[in-house]
Order: sequence, then structure tokens, then C-alpha cells
Amino acid sequence: MKRKGFTLLDLIVAIAIIIILAAIAIPSYLKMMDKARRSAVVAEFANLATVLETFHTDWGHYPLAAAGSQAIALNDSGVYRELTTEGSGVALTNVAGAKTVHGDTAPIVYIGAGALSSMTNPFVASSSDPQYRYATNEAGTTWVLYVKMGTSGSARYLVRTDRQSGIVESATEPTV
Repeated sequence: MKRKGFTLLDLIVAIAIIIILAAIAIPSYLKMMDKARRSAVVAEFANLATVLETFHTDWGHYPLAAAGSQAIALNDSGVYRELTTEGSGVALTNVAGAKTVHGDTAPIVYIGAGALSSMTNPFVASSSDPQYRYATNEAGTTWVLYVKMGTSGSARYLVRTDRQSGIVESATEPTV
């Protein structure tokens, strides 16, 4: 009497084929995910660069970051307050009654608070360092935006400055 069903050899061959297909597909998937994350950073940095340049045109300098860098989307940072006119940070320039170089009266909303606070690091879990970072020199004449890719000691950074239109990769944390 002949039994119906699969033999052990049939199952082993099927599993081997599945493993081979997974070995081909998974690296491609991971590469595409990395490209998607980079594309998100490029788009959001382009948006932020436009916002920062508009602020610079109005006030003659970029929003000043505290010593070091600030997480740009945290509602308690001064940069968040300067750009959105919301949050609990201290705005130094874009305050009620102040006048821009063109004579416009502040406060001026450069980007919606929801749009800014939704910008998070696509490379790491939200609990490690979810924010894009922003730094300026003391005079507010130059800026840098960056994001950390990964959480290990060998993490790299994607960087954009006021002097470049694209992003570059850096092995060290950027400074102005």
C-alpha cells in the first residue's frame, strides 16, 4: 500500500528552496529600507533648510541654538519656539512686537508645530535619539542639521549645512 503525502526528502528540499529565496530577498529588502530612510531625511532636511533660509532672510541670521546642538523638534527648545512660535522654549528673535529686516511684525510662523514635531529619526528606535539635531555658530551665520544613523559606537551621521544642497555621510558628530 502506497502512502500519500510528502517524504522527508521532499520537505528538506522545500525548506532549502525557501532558505535560498530568503537569503536573496532579505538583503535587497534591507537595502531598500535604508534608501527609503535616507530619502525621508533628504526630504525633511530640504524642508528645514527652506524654513531656515526664510528665517535668515527675515531676521538677518539663523535661529540660534544653545551651546552644542538642539533637538530641533523638541517643543522645549529655543529653535522650535523661533520657528513655530509654540512650545515652552525661549525665543530670542521671533518674539511679539519684534520687527524683521523688512518691517514685518513678529511672531511669524515658519513651520507648523505638528510638521516640525513629527520629524523623527527614521534610523533608530524612538527611545534612543529620535530627533534631528541643529547647531549654529554664536553669530547665527551658519548652521548644520544632522541625524545619527544607528545606536552603536560606530554610528554614522547624515549631515546637511547651509553651504550644501545635499546630505553627506560623516563618521563623527558634526560641529559648526
